[in-house]
Amino acid sequence: MSLINTQNQPADYRQELVNTGTAVIRDFLSPDYANELWNFFHHEMPDDWWYSSTYPDASWNIANTRKLSENIEQIKTEVDHVNTLMGQGIFSYHFYRTLGNHVENCFCTECQLRKWLNSEELLSFISEATGEKYTHYGTIFASRYSAGSFLSPHHDHSNGDIGFVLQLTKDWQPQWGGLLHFLDKETRLKVEGTEVPQFNTLTLFNIPEDGGRWHYVSHVNPGVTDSRLAVTGWFVKEKES
Repeated sequence: MSLINTQNQPADYRQELVNTGTAVIRDFLSPDYANELWNFFHHEMPDDWWYSSTYPDASWNIANTRKLSENIEQIKTEVDHVNTLMGQGIFSYHFYRTLGNHVENCFCTECQLRKWLNSEELLSFISEATGEKYTHYGTIFASRYSAGSFLSPHHDHSNGDIGFVLQLTKDWQPQWGGLLHFLDKETRLKVEGTEVPQFNTLTLFNIPEDGGRWHYVSHVNPGVTDSRLAVTGWFVKEKES
């Protein structure tokens, strides 16, 4: 059974990718599977499977700190540090993510999703939508942006050939922040496009070889009690021999 909504035809999005470098596919997954993923990441997955991911720490490394009660003060210190750097224009971020470090042969919903993201069904869809042969994903993870989370401007140049964000957030309000913004390449001062998280939407964006695609996720505003859930990653295309 197909997990992709059969109403979506990959060739319909090729021109959008050519013209803008981005394609936005609404209702990408079958409704049942999209709701299964939402329910897992929103309700079923243990809260301590999330890791607070911040960059940089005091040693200019990535800090992935497990969301445990004994780590709350450490996480707060890490977040305060990167907020200061962000205000100084230094690349930085804070959000919660999964690390894929489950037990061997784990059969949870996230691990099954990881397998499907390397399936013929999905890779064929991406290949037909782009006109390029994609063979596997490079990195994928689930992310959770809550109040105070952000990701400052960056280009993903070394991560893969095309990036994706599968939004799994229901009823997100644009004024809450957590929006995906694409910037112009030349000055990085002009927002060329903005995506408000919308449930079961797949955003694909090309990563040019000559410098990547500049984008960022705006701060989630203080007081927001909901979380912006997504699955994010990069696909790698077949290399010419």
